[in-house]
Amino acid sequence: MIRRKRDISGFLKNFEIYTNWDGAKYFLTLPTVKPKGNLTIMKYHDGKFSYHRKNELYWDIDEIQIEREMLTDILWGFRKAINECIREKVV
Repeated sequence: MIRRKRDISGFLKNFEIYTNWDGAKYFLTLPTVKPKGNLTIMKYHDGKFSYHRKNELYWDIDEIQIEREMLTDILWGFRKAINECIREKVV
């Protein structure tokens, strides 16, 4: 569970446990509210992360590589949705 910002590093280390696999990467799709849509966080075997946004106003053409510090800030904002995902996988 993500209760403090430092909990995010543990979540990222165990990303594969809480996410889906598509044959090339692990991914977690989170709902966005404004604008309504989805944010997908992806992790590859080499440990690199990327994201892709798709919503009612626009969508990214390609995945965007993301550094750990920025990813931490994004995940902190989505902690409620991530905690719901964690609860689903643990139960």
